[in-house]
Amino acid sequence: MRPSLFLMKIPSLVILAAGLLAGCRTASQPPTPPVSLPQTVIITNDSGETMATQTGPLWVLLSGVDEHGLIVEHEVALLATPDVTAEVKVMIHTGTAVAVQEIRHSGPQGLRRFYQVQTLGGENGWISDYYVRRVAYLFDEDAPEVLLYAAPGEKQVAGLPNVSPVTIKDPTRPDWWIVQTPDGGITGWVAAGFVKESPEQEFLLKQQHEHK
Repeated sequence: MRPSLFLMKIPSLVILAAGLLAGCRTASQPPTPPVSLPQTVIITNDSGETMATQTGPLWVLLSGVDEHGLIVEHEVALLATPDVTAEVKVMIHTGTAVAVQEIRHSGPQGLRRFYQVQTLGGENGWISDYYVRRVAYLFDEDAPEVLLYAAPGEKQVAGLPNVSPVTIKDPTRPDWWIVQTPDGGITGWVAAGFVKESPEQEFLLKQQHEHK
């Protein structure tokens, strides 16, 4: 007796359903960013020799804001080598969080510093520490404090006053970042739009600059 056409199609249907389920699972997972996150950031001298190390991952903000809180540049250049005259590899919008790969000391007494960094999109290059901010600031112009959560939009863990300094622990989601107070006492998720480059009022009130 020949099997029915329906029974003959069952294996194909099972394979198709399994593929669809696998696709659903894949789609629901956040994409893995193409960025290298070294657990140890090396600190080197002018010759590239390691002088010290720092525990990673280390995230910093690229900033075009000067010491007065005024926008100097809306984009900054990642360079091919740790030299201000080096070829520009790519221009990056300020306010972008990047992962530090290496910190190079150069110049007289090693006082000039360059950071080798990589963006979440995989762009990499060197940039002067003038454009690097290890500390960011939380600010919500519509409230006196910025709320931190245990997970995006879920249980509140803290409310930090406006212009509170924080370090960036994980900016790999587009709308929500994990930040931490400098003393390490409070860690939580915050809406990424509240993370600012400067504590200065002229910058914070958005009269000059909108992040893209």
